[in-house]
Amino acid sequence: MTNTDHQQEGLYSADYEHDACGIGFIANIKGRKSHQIVSDALTILENMEHRGACGCDPDSGDGAGILVQLPHEFFKLEALKLNIILDKPGSYGVGMLFLPKKATIKEACRVTIVKCAEKLGLKILGFRIVPINKGIVGEASFSSEPDIEQVFIEKPASLHTAEDFERKLYVLKNLITKAVRETVKAAEQQFYVCSLSQHVI
Repeated sequence: MTNTDHQQEGLYSADYEHDACGIGFIANIKGRKSHQIVSDALTILENMEHRGACGCDPDSGDGAGILVQLPHEFFKLEALKLNIILDKPGSYGVGMLFLPKKATIKEACRVTIVKCAEKLGLKILGFRIVPINKGIVGEASFSSEPDIEQVFIEKPASLHTAEDFERKLYVLKNLITKAVRETVKAAEQQFYVCSLSQHVI
């Protein structure tokens, strides 16, 4: 695309026109939560032909996803099934984890996560296995698919503000990444903390 393809119009400037990977943004400007927003975001995601990488397997995606606010009501119900009590929004954080398939290595990663949390004065409430649909995974994706779990972390009473807790979770995310890399060598590239926050996942 060249700068002559579009005229200057409103806030648009052709000087900033360039090719790039796709991104979509859906939000309610009043801050209202709704499943329709998530549904619309998935529609955008499904219709982006190129989001960062194209592979030879048409049934394998490129790892793109959506970022959403923590769905407190959903997590509260799911956590109860695991005997995990989640109080109110902001009283806990959730981490989205990619873990190795091998049970012993996965457990070593979990142990490291718990130790890192304890080191920072944080309490792990529990882990949740994320259900997946294996029927839609292509061969290329299936060969390297991680186990996906969530970790719930209680906000300590000593942290008075949401910003303090979010900062602590950020430090924990980096500490976990470094500790797993150094102590669970067998995890190699199979471990990743996608997000760790009290606000988004």
